[in-house]
Amino acid sequence: MPVVLGNIIVIAVLLAAAALAVRSLWKSHRSGGGCNGDCGNCRGCH
Repeated sequence: MPVVLGNIIVIAVLLAAAALAVRSLWKSHRSGGGCNGDCGNCRGCH
C-alpha cells in the first residue's frame, strides 16, 4: 500500500506541474505573448 500511495503522490505532483505550465502558456498566449509566425516582430526568433 505505501508504494501505491507514493506513486499517487508523485503522479499528483507531476499533474499539478503540468497544469501550472499549461496555465502559464495560456495566460501568455492570451496577453499577446508567444510566436505568431511573423519572425520580423518576434523577439524569440533568431
